[in-house]
Amino acid sequence: MRKILVIDDHQSNLISIKATIESFVPDCEIIITQSAREGFVLAQKEAPDIILLDVVMPEMDGYTMCRELKADARTKQIYVILISTFQTNSDSKVKGFGAGADAYLTRPIEQAELAAHLTAMLRIKRTEQQLQEALEKANESDRLKSVFLATMSHELRTPLNAIIGFSSLLDPNTSRKEVEQYARTIHDNGNHLLRLVEDLFDITLIESGELKLKKEEVSVRELLEDLEEIAKGEQIQLAKDKINILIDPICRLYDHRLITDSSRFKQIMVNLIKNALKFTQEGTIEFGYREEKMENRQQLTFFVKDTGIGISPEIQKLIFEPFRQAEDTYTRSYNGAGIGLFISKQLATLLGGEMWLESKEGAGSTFYFTIPNPLQKRKSSVYPSSQSSVN
Repeated sequence: MRKILVIDDHQSNLISIKATIESFVPDCEIIITQSAREGFVLAQKEAPDIILLDVVMPEMDGYTMCRELKADARTKQIYVILISTFQTNSDSKVKGFGAGADAYLTRPIEQAELAAHLTAMLRIKRTEQQLQEALEKANESDRLKSVFLATMSHELRTPLNAIIGFSSLLDPNTSRKEVEQYARTIHDNGNHLLRLVEDLFDITLIESGELKLKKEEVSVRELLEDLEEIAKGEQIQLAKDKINILIDPICRLYDHRLITDSSRFKQIMVNLIKNALKFTQEGTIEFGYREEKMENRQQLTFFVKDTGIGISPEIQKLIFEPFRQAEDTYTRSYNGAGIGLFISKQLATLLGGEMWLESKEGAGSTFYFTIPNPLQKRKSSVYPSSQSSVN
């Protein structure tokens, strides 16, 4: 809400001006005071958009106060309208503008003129604020992209150095055992490098609007079973043997059918599962889905739940934003470029759904995303042995 501060030592003037502002400038907070000194303090504390300032006051005249307001870094951006009780000559107005006033009015005040000044100043103020916000956003974007590029440079060099380093160790004198060890290292780092390049390519396609989907009818149960195998493979690679990975047993009751891009669906789930593995040392990672009805349409809400370190409220606000994770302390501590969640959220949107999370620091996280309009479900021949703990 816009704020206007009125400073005048006569109560009747304050009442009159307040009534005019309320009539012509609605949705505006009006602050009044009869003291110049108090007005200066209020200006610093409340940061009003405009100050209406009487020229003649006992503690300090309007010219002096205006000059002090414009000299103070906290108040210099506030528009000041000087108001004189007497008909004034051009010298008085020149003095007022010389003190930094943005407008000069005399009593009796024309209501339409005052309203025009206030409306114009508020409009300019709004535009200035929008430009400032745009500038700050652009500067922040540039900074984050620079951090992102620095992080990606490091992430790309790490597997490249391993590939080049271990391949240079291979020569006719290398033992068979060493060759096998080096080959595994080169292969693993090559795959890691390929995934990084694919992620960067996906970001480019997403931001340019060029990413194409190949939708087809798929079995949700088969997709989840494939994901279970992938998750266990990732678990072995990360040596996270203290984690129990399981599909929500309720999901085995029925086999839903979906029209979706199965490879992109898997990409989302794999990113979420890898993320859960990365930030969980022991406990459980559970994934599955629920059939729900939202806004008169059916949807499947998929989830990946872990018992890991959780995410603070501050990081939760930023976690899906592009380039944000590159500066996150979690990403630095646990390695990774930190672009998987951004890609996953964008893919969920392209598939017609949305993504969000629930998390408590120190108590794990659950990531959700939706796929709309599932096809008819079928009774599954596989039955769960226990009930799920996910709500």
